[in-house]
Amino acid sequence: MLFDNNDMDLDFTFLNLANITNNDSDSRNFFTAKEGFLRGNMFKNEYKPYKNLNFVNIVPKNDREAKLYNVMCYTHAITDMNLYLDVHPDDRMALNMLKEFIKEEEKAKQEYIMSYGPLNVCDTKGDKFEWVNGPWSWENLGGNMYV
Repeated sequence: MLFDNNDMDLDFTFLNLANITNNDSDSRNFFTAKEGFLRGNMFKNEYKPYKNLNFVNIVPKNDREAKLYNVMCYTHAITDMNLYLDVHPDDRMALNMLKEFIKEEEKAKQEYIMSYGPLNVCDTKGDKFEWVNGPWSWENLGGNMYV
């Protein structure tokens, strides 16, 4: 390999100074699923507003929007935690948070499906193909542009 038979003694202790090798992250460093969704980032120490702009707080206008918004928050949290764990696979706190987000997302999806029908084609149950019963994503039911 490239560094085989190399007499250089490489020192990577500087990585510890940057907390790059931290295997037990503190849950206080993570936003909640909703906070992370609004900011587009689950990590408090990584969140830097673009040009000092603030995020927009989303307020669902009805129960359908609220349930969909809840699903979207957990889906974002799962995706962001997955990306983090790709680079930090030994971080037990992050892994536990990911597992919790997965459970919460499943509950949120089931609540939406039971009340309003399938979120995707795989959610169709029973003898009737309910996916076609809308509303479709482009149909605005009086909500806002975010939900």
